[in-house]
Amino acid sequence: MLNNYVKTFINQMARRTGINLTDMHKRILEFVYNYYEKNRVGPMYRNIERYTGATKEDLERLFPHGLNSVYTWVGIPIQSVNDLCKPIADVKVDEDREVYLDYNATTYVRKEVVKILTDYYNSKTGYGNPSSSTSLGKKAFDAILNARQEVADCLKVKHSEVIFTGSGSEANNLAVKGIGFKYIETKGHIITSQIEHPSIIEPVQFLGMFGFDITFLDPDQNGLITADSVKEALRSDTVLVSIMAVNNEIGTVNPIGEIGEICRLAEVPFMVDAIQAFGKMDLFPKEMGITMMSLSGHKIYAPKGIGALYLDETVSLVPLIHGGSQEFNNRAGTENVGHIIAFGKAAKLAHMEMKSEMKRIQEIRDYFLDQLNRYCPDCILNGSLKQRIPTNLNIGFPDIDSGALLLSLNQIGIYVSAGSACSSGSKEASSVIKAIGVDTDRYGIIRFSFGLQTTQRDVDYLFTYLPGILDQIRNDG
Repeated sequence: MLNNYVKTFINQMARRTGINLTDMHKRILEFVYNYYEKNRVGPMYRNIERYTGATKEDLERLFPHGLNSVYTWVGIPIQSVNDLCKPIADVKVDEDREVYLDYNATTYVRKEVVKILTDYYNSKTGYGNPSSSTSLGKKAFDAILNARQEVADCLKVKHSEVIFTGSGSEANNLAVKGIGFKYIETKGHIITSQIEHPSIIEPVQFLGMFGFDITFLDPDQNGLITADSVKEALRSDTVLVSIMAVNNEIGTVNPIGEIGEICRLAEVPFMVDAIQAFGKMDLFPKEMGITMMSLSGHKIYAPKGIGALYLDETVSLVPLIHGGSQEFNNRAGTENVGHIIAFGKAAKLAHMEMKSEMKRIQEIRDYFLDQLNRYCPDCILNGSLKQRIPTNLNIGFPDIDSGALLLSLNQIGIYVSAGSACSSGSKEASSVIKAIGVDTDRYGIIRFSFGLQTTQRDVDYLFTYLPGILDQIRNDG
């Protein structure tokens, strides 16, 4: 039998690919999963037809990529794929250079934060247990309190409303499940969107398995979730609305202040995934009607493995981790002191520098677009340009395989993200890109994201070689 995790993943993949699961889908998936569990190898067409009645043609009709999709959906490693990435370009560079254009994925740890971590790991600061009554414990507790205040000051909230977590994904899970578990007996209705991060979508789907009714809002053609769509979806039994501030793939900025006001009037908790927004735009939960908001350290030049959740003092959650009373009884476990104080410092610096840095990056972004229009005028920009964070550009390149382009850029030291990765054994396009209606058969999708070390010289290096790379790997070439 399929376990709950596999069922959740199947439902997610079906939703992302627009498949309405029928009894035949479920029969095939359950047989393939059980066959693999018993034999540690996936069944081929003959066995599938023998035990389910589904022919090869049926698989091609029922699933986006036939047997490859079936294997992917139930977690079977794909050993061979028919549609491999196209060959990468042969490029010779005059002067090797590293150009990092993937800041939406992660950031380096900035030097001011490295200093804090170095002192911590050399046992100069904060190595006592914050829950102990020793003087060393008090110093560690005070260091956490100072970091908590630094984050709170960025948001104009009380320090007691900032909960430190192990990641942004954990913060998202704590918010969604923490509300859901409060209503586990009575269930209720949850509103979110098709373009949320998986750490929102999967917890929401997880609650759906317990009987919660879920509404997934579609974005408009600009990649935005409108306040009207949220208002229309609200019901008397709605227990949570969760809409991200900035989309991680296309950089669009949702009208969270408007949505927050609607939720405030309806007295429904409003959760905002602000992981891509924090440090790039003003975020004031009290003014914006936001009940909960997630943050992540490694998006703002702090280390990985640290995040935070703003939780309005009027709202309570059921914890994910039970045990001690740390984090105001919301997250048990001895605090990660070093990473917490590093996060506090990074948050303070990001907030101080935000306006000047976003202005600088927007100038680089606009220069990038000018070069793109000059060298590749038939490219498309995915998502609104006006309602967009300046650190992100999501570009569709016509008749280009995104995997081949990513690898071609990688070999000359340019690091970006693609809308899909051929090496994963799956040709499924990004759910965000599909949700806004991009023709993914025509366009290869690449995300460029900018940060503290991005310069105009980096953009010039990219466009010195990009036109030649595109000529070499173009599908009709």
